[in-house]
Amino acid sequence: MEEPIWKQQGPPSTANEDVPKREDVTSKIIGDFGKWQLKISVLMALLKLPIAYYQLNIIFMAPPQDFWCSKPENFAKYSVAEWRKICVPHVEEYPCLIFDPDLLLLDPTLDKTLIPLVPCTKFEYDLSVFRRTITSDWNLVCTRHWLAHICQCVMMWGIVIGGILFGSWADKHGRRIPLITSIVIQGVASVLASVIPWFSLFLINWFILALASGGVGIISFVLCMEVVSGKWRTLIPVIYQLPFGLGNAVMAGLAYWLRDWRKLEFALGFCSSIYILYWFWIPESPRWLLATGKTEEAVVILKDITRQNGKFVSSSYIRQLILEHEQEKRKDPEFMCFLKSKNMRKKTILLSMNWFCTGLSFYTFSQYLGSIGGDIFIAVSLTGIISTFGGLTCIFIITKVGRKTTVAIYQIVTALCFVLILMTPRGMYLNDFPRLLFAGIGFAGMAGTIPALYLFSGELFPTLGRNVGVSGVTTFARIASMVAPIVVSLDSLVVNLPIVLLAVISIAQIFMILPLPETKDSPLPETLEEAERF
Repeated sequence: MEEPIWKQQGPPSTANEDVPKREDVTSKIIGDFGKWQLKISVLMALLKLPIAYYQLNIIFMAPPQDFWCSKPENFAKYSVAEWRKICVPHVEEYPCLIFDPDLLLLDPTLDKTLIPLVPCTKFEYDLSVFRRTITSDWNLVCTRHWLAHICQCVMMWGIVIGGILFGSWADKHGRRIPLITSIVIQGVASVLASVIPWFSLFLINWFILALASGGVGIISFVLCMEVVSGKWRTLIPVIYQLPFGLGNAVMAGLAYWLRDWRKLEFALGFCSSIYILYWFWIPESPRWLLATGKTEEAVVILKDITRQNGKFVSSSYIRQLILEHEQEKRKDPEFMCFLKSKNMRKKTILLSMNWFCTGLSFYTFSQYLGSIGGDIFIAVSLTGIISTFGGLTCIFIITKVGRKTTVAIYQIVTALCFVLILMTPRGMYLNDFPRLLFAGIGFAGMAGTIPALYLFSGELFPTLGRNVGVSGVTTFARIASMVAPIVVSLDSLVVNLPIVLLAVISIAQIFMILPLPETKDSPLPETLEEAERF
């Protein structure tokens, strides 16, 4: 039975693996990489743009926004500035309270220390940067401020569940239809989010959007990996991640132009809907067709692929190769098998901890960008662009110094940037440029860590069980993504506490990676026994 693709979230096997011969026939017919594989790889990587939109647009939906209690009708003659001077306590700890306006109306000169504080009933918001946010639309402040964090938790939970649901569907019915369906749902749900008037209904729709986004992510990754072979299975996981940072930059540009979360969601929905054209460009995965016994459909697609790659192969020759390479599929071990032996248990636990730290750092810092200082639009776009270069440098560094060293280098850079952000006070420089620069370099460090850790994780698990092993450890990054909104909210308790925690986590992660063995230029383990000795 074919492995469900929701379990295939790690990088597939590298060139020197003993992969199933059922898959070898595909590579033998279409080659390791050609024009068709390039087209599919680029199209799948471009789907990281909308994935970035929805995973991180909480930054512009609920940005840091000043607010104060609305004026009662009895104070209509006062300007906003006068009202805030008279009734609002000039203490940061009490943004949701005002001095009793009824008493102040009697005598504005009363000693404020003798006037009780009462809760606000209505709020006004600073609209100088954003004309509309979910915070101002639904008053997500004071006792309701936690609801903004719930939005991001719902998004992350939805992505995890969506990956499982759409992955299972794609395993049974092919990659193409579930992928297009998730693309359609993603675009429609985004447009609906821009017009929904009730917060509770918005959360339901947001969860549906997250389910679809999770489906787009898992299927696009698996599909682009199923079309390549050889050394390209090392490079594609890195290249696939690159558009994510560009997605942040595009989203920041749209947010700067629109300044309204509803218009932004509509625009993002429109951009996402363009991907419906993939229906005409993406065929079914030939590997999936062969794995499920749909030989004739596979022959038609494989013949078309060879034509696009500049080869001319007859249908009869393709059928002959398929028949020659028929064999029973292997049975991979379950994830729990890696916890039964001492060495594999150590490696599995350390990799799981590394993935949790990586996920927590990435998603926490992504959501914290609005609090770094300076212009929020510059912050997000700058970090997005710089992180793309971080992913590109990973391609070169990882082939020179090895997998473990690459992860350690990027984590040192990330930790150093967090420390430098803490050492640079807000407002000291124009637009807080040094803080933004450190944030961008820190993002580049995380952008390089992720693909390097993917590859490193895959090479530490044996061929028989590599997919399920990598899927298991990367699950901890998704768990961390659900914890991230809670860590971000700690800033309201102690300023800069999230950055302090991220600096500590990044430093700790360096020591978590050191005990693991280097895999560069080493023969990869084929069985669980070989992996235990590695």
